[in-house]
Parts: sequence; structure tokens; C-alpha cells
Amino acid sequence: MLKQQEKVLEVSNLQTHFFTDEGVSRAVDGIDFTLHKGETLGLVGESGCGKSITSLSILRLIASPPGRILNGEILFKGQDLLKKTDKEMGAIRGNEISMIFQEPMTSLNPVYSVGEQIAEVFRHHQKLGRKEAWEKAVDMLRLVGIPSPEKRAKQEPYELSGGMRQRVMIAMAMACNPEILIADEPTTALDVTIQAQILDLMKLLQKQMGMSIIMITHDLGVVSETCDRVAVMYAGKIVEYTDAGELFANPKHPYTIGLLNSLPRTDQDQEELQAIKGSVPSPYNMPAGCRFAPRCPHARELCQTTVPELTDVGNGSQVRCWIYTPEWNAELDAHMKTGGSIQ
Repeated sequence: MLKQQEKVLEVSNLQTHFFTDEGVSRAVDGIDFTLHKGETLGLVGESGCGKSITSLSILRLIASPPGRILNGEILFKGQDLLKKTDKEMGAIRGNEISMIFQEPMTSLNPVYSVGEQIAEVFRHHQKLGRKEAWEKAVDMLRLVGIPSPEKRAKQEPYELSGGMRQRVMIAMAMACNPEILIADEPTTALDVTIQAQILDLMKLLQKQMGMSIIMITHDLGVVSETCDRVAVMYAGKIVEYTDAGELFANPKHPYTIGLLNSLPRTDQDQEELQAIKGSVPSPYNMPAGCRFAPRCPHARELCQTTVPELTDVGNGSQVRCWIYTPEWNAELDAHMKTGGSIQ
């Protein structure tokens, strides 16, 4: 647990749905988490679980239509971002809360030099002149470890390697010294060596600037290297919320256990990896009860019919699973009295 307990972001009952011809997709369906100053929070889960939609909701970047934030609070330094005007949000995005998007080649403008794109951040948020903004852009490229920054600043994105483009994205996101950095799969498509360099760079900049990070990833290796706390998401809901160390030492939700068991182990012989059976439910047709119940080896009737709430299980951990509630034992007792077997 971090000693620093100053809250910079509190998300409560956030619901973001998409209304399409196929029906209503409940992409994010009532999630809660807190981000403290200087902390790195990991949002983890399979593709389509709602991680990126959560980050876009925080920045109010949900395309409408078809998307809509239906409910919840997003408190940034005590003020609800959902009540801000578009102009007020424009002053916050890229300034107080920045984001590194998944794919830098599609996030960077292909027809402008990378220096111009970073300088634009300074011109927009700090109202600097063109020359001073350019000088600061070059300084940012130098800060993120790009060699010959004066030369690279004049180049367009296609002239840079994937690792350099990712460093440019970090430079752009860090330009105004934000309080929160949202990193959406920041090491996707990078080789292992470059990935390690990017993660080390982010940790160094975080330490220097004292910012908080939301790390969105499906890579548990990235989580173990960077995160203080972790929120594991499944089908639009957080199913486990705990310290990173506790997550790896003592995972509790069956989905989290399945994720960890599916990883290759170097400390033991494995003939094959353990896959989680079944598939993620359609966002247009969620199960009536626990969303993981159709794939869970422990599921009973209670799980199939009723949605569990996040339950405190000690050590600062919360789990969305009936196993950790009094109702589970009551259901088990009733089952045994009728002569049922235990799964």
C-alpha cells in the first residue's frame, strides 16, 4: 500500500453504454475505483472488457451517438468531470489529464512533424509563441531520450521507428506536466527490449513529476513491473480490486486465477497452458447473474441468477464473487439439506 493517500481521481458507479441497431452494449456497467497521488493503477482484462472505454469516459471522449455516459461520478480533485462544459474539459485534456493512445502511428498526424505536434500542446494550453513552443518541444524530445532531438523534431511520424513514435507520444502527453497520465496499452506492438525501455522511462518521469498513472493493459507482466494497485475488469465490471503484490501472491476471483494460470511459468514444467474455458459474453446479451458464471468452474444457481457486489475480503482487497459472501454458505447449506452435491 502506498503511504500517500491524497486522492486525485474517484470514479463511482460509472456506466457507459452504446445504443446501436443490434441493441444496447453495456460496455462499462457500474465501476468504482480511486487513484491516489503518485500511484500507478492497472486496469486489466481481456480485449473488449471495457478498459479503454473507461479511460475515454474519464476524458469525456465517448462518441455520441452511439455512446452515452448514463450514470456515475468522475471526481478529479473533488470536481465532477461529468458536469464540466466542453470548454472546461478542453482545458483539462492534455493539460491536467493526458493520455497515451494505443497506436502512435494512427494517433500522430502523418502530415505534420512530430515537433510541430508537441509544440501545439504548448501553444494551446500555455499560450506560448511559436518559437518558444518549438524550443520546449525539442526539450521534451530530449527528456524522453530521443537522440538528436533538434533533427528528430523536424521529422514526420513515418520517418521514426515504433519505439521513437511511442516516446513522441509520451513527450506530447507529458508536455504540460499533467497530474494524471492515462496509458492505453503503451507497449503494444513493441519488442521486449523497447517495451522495457518505455516502461522504465514512464516510471522515471512519474518519479520526477509526481504524477499518477492509469495503466491500461492485458499484459500481466506489465502490471507486475509498474502497478501499485490493480482493477481486474470482466465484461464491463470490476471483478477484483487489490494491491498488485496481493494480486499475484493471492488472487481471489476465479477469473483472475484463470488469467494467472494461463501464463507460462519458468519455475515449473508445463506441457500446455491452462486456458479459461468458454468465451466472453456478448455486450448485447449479458448473463442475468455473475457475468463470469458461464465460464466459472465454481458457479452455482446463485451465481447464474443474481449479480454479486464487490465484497471486502481484507488486506484492502475487494472481490465481486459470491464465494466470499454469507449468501454463498447459506446457499450451500440449503443445497446440502436437499441432498445436493458440492461442486
